[in-house]
Amino acid sequence: MDREIVNRWAVAEINNAISDLLSGKGLLQPEADSCIGYFYVDHDEGINFRIHSLCRRLPDTLPEIIYHFKDHGEGLTVISDDVEAYALLSAQELLALPIDEEQRWMLYYEPEMLHTLRKRVDIDRFRAPVYFDDVTVLLFTTDKEIEPELVWVRLNSQSEDGMSFQGTLLNEPYSDYGVHEGGMLTVRLDEQWGERVLVAEIDFE
Repeated sequence: MDREIVNRWAVAEINNAISDLLSGKGLLQPEADSCIGYFYVDHDEGINFRIHSLCRRLPDTLPEIIYHFKDHGEGLTVISDDVEAYALLSAQELLALPIDEEQRWMLYYEPEMLHTLRKRVDIDRFRAPVYFDDVTVLLFTTDKEIEPELVWVRLNSQSEDGMSFQGTLLNEPYSDYGVHEGGMLTVRLDEQWGERVLVAEIDFE
């Protein structure tokens, strides 16, 4: 589901969450029943929906745009879970709608190093729902007395060959691995017990 909506335009019904946001800023238009926006990944907040336009949905045709917001809807965002009834827009539909394709604000949210990571479908199974950059990692050490432990890591970059990743540990491990919440880890794809997992090994030697 997350992979399907990331970096996609959609037309969404103005529900309570969106109505409250727009009303609080004095931007709600009474004739609008829907809005057009863009799903994108915020490194810290997860997948957001940025509202660019207000519109009215008509049967069997494109939505009628009523109002475009300035600065591509800066400050008009809700988390993806708050977007309820929506339909993704196709490339053909986008071409027929008067939407500015110059989305320079995306450069802030998707620098090249994160863009590369987000294209990795092979690690989708480890991603947290909504929090697209956070993955489950099996933490283990060369000290055989310490049991492996699942932790959350926020990926920041990958190696040039794509075989390993750098990330920030998001929770404090129960056991003493010598690394703590907020520390950096090197993570790699590995096979454990017959299945692919993301692992981070701490060398105590």
